[in-house]
Amino acid sequence: MPRKTKENNELKDEIKKEKKATTTAKKISTKSATKKNTTKKASSTKADAKKTTAKKASSAKVDTKKTTAKKASSAKATTKKKSTTKAIKTTRAEIVEYYDLPYRYNQTIIKTLAQTPTTLFIYWDISDKDRKNYENQYGEDFFQITKPVLIVYNDTLGYNFEVEINDFANSWYLHVADSKCNYRIELGRRPIQKNENINVDYIYITSSNEIESPNDKILFNPNQKMVYFRNVKTNIETSKSINTLSFIQNMGKIYDIYDLYKEIYQNENIEEIYNNSNPSSSPSSRFK
Repeated sequence: MPRKTKENNELKDEIKKEKKATTTAKKISTKSATKKNTTKKASSTKADAKKTTAKKASSAKVDTKKTTAKKASSAKATTKKKSTTKAIKTTRAEIVEYYDLPYRYNQTIIKTLAQTPTTLFIYWDISDKDRKNYENQYGEDFFQITKPVLIVYNDTLGYNFEVEINDFANSWYLHVADSKCNYRIELGRRPIQKNENINVDYIYITSSNEIESPNDKILFNPNQKMVYFRNVKTNIETSKSINTLSFIQNMGKIYDIYDLYKEIYQNENIEEIYNNSNPSSSPSSRFK
């Protein structure tokens, strides 16, 4: 084979080899570039995903914090309301000042009140100034050598009587014989022993108001044939005839209604029934 031909063949082989190497290098560079781009894309996608996740997480945390804060604030408000309500319920009024009722008002006075038809309540006092005046007028031992008395006047029936009291009391329950009468009370003092300063039997102090004691008898109305009773719990009203003997007997155990007996049963002898049903109302009977 000629020498030139051999050299040409060798050059051709080298050129082919270089082309293959160049092609291979291009392919490798293309693959590496593709890989780089893919890696960049993947990394950017991952970064974006991380950012999105971070944003979502941060927003979720913010929302959670806000919700928690709202719940906490509402819980605090509810707790405050409950505590306020409890405080209102358990709060007690504080006593700023305390006053005892005075034993006396330092006034010269006597008053009478009707407790029952035959019981009067009386209270009285003599002021310190008047006490000093009596001591100056009758001697320093005026209250030691005199005793207090109440004079009871029944202005309706025109009689009076005296009740001895003592200097240790300033009130009295007084039993009287007659109801529905006008009463007034007078406070005075009688000397235990007379001396040159006290030469009288009675020293007037003061007088009370006049009162009318209540009535203790049934007021009979001949035109009324029924008595009406009202139940205070149910407000139901019932009526009973006053002409029935059972009604008269039951009422006779409570009230003195002898006149009512006689008015209804004019033609009958009811003395025995009346005395048996109401033994305390007979003039000769006594509680034992």
